[in-house]
Amino acid sequence: MSPPRPDRVVIINDRSVKVGGASNLAILSANLLQSAGIPVTYFAGDTAGEDPPAFDTINLDGLPLTQQGRISALTAGLYSKSAYTALQDLIARKDTTATIYHVHGWSKILSPSIFRALWPVRERVVLHAHDYFLSCPNGGFANYRKNDVCRLTPMSMQCLTTQCDKRGYHEKVWRSARHVLREHFYPTRQTPANIIIVHQRMRDYFDRSGIETDNIEIIRNPVEPFLKQPMSPWNNRDFFFVGRLEPEKGFEDAAMAARLAGISLHIIGDGAGRALLERDYPEVVIHGWKSKDEMRSIIGNARALVVSSRVPEPFGLAALEAVTSGIPVILPDAALLGDEIAELGCGLTFQSGKVETLAGAMRRLAGDNMLIRLMSVNCMRRSSGLAHTPASWRDALMTLYKRILERTAASSAVTDEYPEAAEQSPIG
Repeated sequence: MSPPRPDRVVIINDRSVKVGGASNLAILSANLLQSAGIPVTYFAGDTAGEDPPAFDTINLDGLPLTQQGRISALTAGLYSKSAYTALQDLIARKDTTATIYHVHGWSKILSPSIFRALWPVRERVVLHAHDYFLSCPNGGFANYRKNDVCRLTPMSMQCLTTQCDKRGYHEKVWRSARHVLREHFYPTRQTPANIIIVHQRMRDYFDRSGIETDNIEIIRNPVEPFLKQPMSPWNNRDFFFVGRLEPEKGFEDAAMAARLAGISLHIIGDGAGRALLERDYPEVVIHGWKSKDEMRSIIGNARALVVSSRVPEPFGLAALEAVTSGIPVILPDAALLGDEIAELGCGLTFQSGKVETLAGAMRRLAGDNMLIRLMSVNCMRRSSGLAHTPASWRDALMTLYKRILERTAASSAVTDEYPEAAEQSPIG
């Protein structure tokens, strides 16, 4: 009989500290699984944080590529020998027929080398697509030069000859080489991989890239509301932006649109773009990064949340944290959640990358208290199906793990009976 649950989950991620996005979810999953009685080993590329976690952690003490020297980042980002050796050693020491390997993030420190180590246990590996790096070399299906969504086929000749990277064509060439290397070590176009996508519309992007999609699973992210109890946003005036101050997040579009609409914009977040905002948009109030508790006292003053990403956001955690708190949102039409939230009457969409249409949406919500009240009510009544709770997310992951182990056991039985059916490694 196949095991009812894993006897260990190895969580693999660039970071072991909460720095947003995939790292927050990787750490949350480790805590949830550990509390459910499943042993966890957390394999991370960075240095351990000050607070020791409740689970076993292996840290490689590496730096994010953006903090390394140019040559070091170039070589380590393509292939980190230390990451390969450490993960290969971990698999040799800890692997069992009921061990699951769950990859959350690898592009910031760990590199494609981890996929070489994972290939022998590929049937029990889960790839969590928090972004598009499995299918698109720049990870965003975006042309950062044009601030537009990319509609090319990834790795096609037209893709390879198009300068879409925010740094330069040399960076596009490097990212494309990294994509080829990852696919060489772990060929997702030839062999169905266990891939979690966070929204059903992501499948269209994966289909375009030629990835084998037989084993794709849709598991939406878990969301906890910003606020413990709903407020009255129609009594507020301020609009809020929550997120990293990086170009792809469209923070400058939000600031420009707020100026055009004549409304007050507050930002909770930080990043390289803070200096630009302070210089060119002094009217914007920047709060910096805040803890959940600190954020509650600020976000309670929000009339609406603005999401202005220039890339097709796979999920949009901040938008759902707002909606489940009764706060309406404005999203670009390229955001995968945009149509759903608009159809539920929880917010508005605008034409992605077009500041004038964003400003128009802001003006509309700024001047209509009845609309804000109606949207707030819709948020509280209709948003429950948009995301998982932490508990239901944990259960969905455990159900997927069980299904993978059952499939692996069945495959092993066939291989034992017909050894010639065993696949050969693509790397020899």
